[in-house]
Amino acid sequence: MLFAAGAAGDSMYVVLSGRLRVVIEQDDGTTESIRELARGDTVGEIALLTGAARSASVRAIRDSELVRISRDAFETALKADPKLLRPITVQLAGRERQGRDANLLRRNLRTIALVPVQAEVQLREFTGALAAALGNTGSTHCLRSQDLHADAATPLSAQLSSLESSHRFVLYEAERNLSPWTELCIRQADLILVIGAAGSEPDISRLHALRQYLADNQMTTATELVLLQESQLKSVPQTARWQATLDFAAHHHIAPAHPRDIDRLVRNFTGSAVGLVLSGGGARGFAHIGVIRALGDKNIPIDFIGGTSMGAVIAAQHALGWDWQTMARVNRAEWPRCHPQKNYTLPLVAINSGKRMDDMLARMLGDAEIENLHTGFFCLSTNLTRAQAQVHRQGSLWKAVRASVSLPGIGPPAIENGEIFVDGGLIDNLPVTTMKKLCQGQVLAVDVSEQAEFKSSLTHSYSVSGWKFLWQRLNPFAETPDLPNILNTLYRTTTVAGVRAIESAKVEADLCFEPPVSSFGVFEWQSVDKIIEVGYRYALTKLDESAQRKN
Repeated sequence: MLFAAGAAGDSMYVVLSGRLRVVIEQDDGTTESIRELARGDTVGEIALLTGAARSASVRAIRDSELVRISRDAFETALKADPKLLRPITVQLAGRERQGRDANLLRRNLRTIALVPVQAEVQLREFTGALAAALGNTGSTHCLRSQDLHADAATPLSAQLSSLESSHRFVLYEAERNLSPWTELCIRQADLILVIGAAGSEPDISRLHALRQYLADNQMTTATELVLLQESQLKSVPQTARWQATLDFAAHHHIAPAHPRDIDRLVRNFTGSAVGLVLSGGGARGFAHIGVIRALGDKNIPIDFIGGTSMGAVIAAQHALGWDWQTMARVNRAEWPRCHPQKNYTLPLVAINSGKRMDDMLARMLGDAEIENLHTGFFCLSTNLTRAQAQVHRQGSLWKAVRASVSLPGIGPPAIENGEIFVDGGLIDNLPVTTMKKLCQGQVLAVDVSEQAEFKSSLTHSYSVSGWKFLWQRLNPFAETPDLPNILNTLYRTTTVAGVRAIESAKVEADLCFEPPVSSFGVFEWQSVDKIIEVGYRYALTKLDESAQRKN
């Protein structure tokens, strides 16, 4: 720690080598990293100029060398040459323009430690593939223990600083043991990648030793898990067991022989990943498949996908690796046959029993675990027990999706470990904010929640007899009052609370698709292909318009 928020501002510092991280504390006690400082940057000058206490905490996140300038020395220098103030104000103005860009820290990432923790890990193959892909972004150098030699004339810190200054990225290839070289790699890293073999059991002792080293040295460097496999389909990762041993900020499933995997990893490292958010909307959600198809046609990758309600269903299918044709075929076969809203039961808990929905989702999504998916995934439900949004990032995929699509009143709630979950649309039907926290890069959103006109031609309240209403519906000669049925009323009630949140989410997204699907009913399951086509044609036009604006 260089200094903490609230400390006296009695000096400023210039970074000669290494890297510092600036952190502020929020009102709720959490912290937010807002900036990183590298060689040539200054820090602490505002408190020195104003005499106020430090407004943020600053910590070295790797071995660093600084020059300290006291208040007296600073004032003496300014008296001698007032022009010295100009470069400081220019740097401060630059930081103000940057603001608190969530992706800035990723884009500033320069050094990555690759730490293998198993004998089975083929590190050289992975390092070579990663270095080649990073090389397309900027000059990349891979450093191993034998590449550095003791030189009395040039301190090691200066050697490393020079190396990092002359390359956009430096990969520090660590050893399997927690050796002095491995410790140096970890200390120099902006990001630590723990490398394991996907189909193997984690080496608990090595992971515990690494965790202890990070704790003992009070290191806050982001640590992420990379599980390697020879083929995307060869082995089922034991991700949950790895995650239980170390607090990983993220995890990645990588087949080094597949360029798409490596490219996705590089996008995550450079703050240029693409996240796709899908809203709820019942059968209108089939338009999501059309948008996914259009993105594929335009070679726009999807690195992270998430959604609410029907958006969660389509997102899960994509995360499983299904292409759009498979998604169309499966949904065409399943939903019209299932008609889950018509699985009626005695309405003591809900109108329908939920059995058809459960069976269909389990059949569709199988026994997949969220943390083992090749594409990053989340879905959102409403936790009634805690009265808050629930972001599902691990555990059974079909059960998480089941919680997200549980329309209250229409179907029974989902229950897990005593907590009760219903449709996420009650709180956030287009969870762009959640995606922004998980995906370092651009966030695209698809909103199919547009409602058809919902009103009645009646001019006053209407008391209803269910038996009389049923007879009027069955009798072709009777006049039926203009009233919505219970399914449509319950669905509308579920989604109406999130209308304002959706408008805010659309603004927050980097690009929002709004396919014209209001002419389709939310339970119009038989129109799968028509809705997909509407989404596809609309998305192609939207993407072309967006490309023209950028050009």
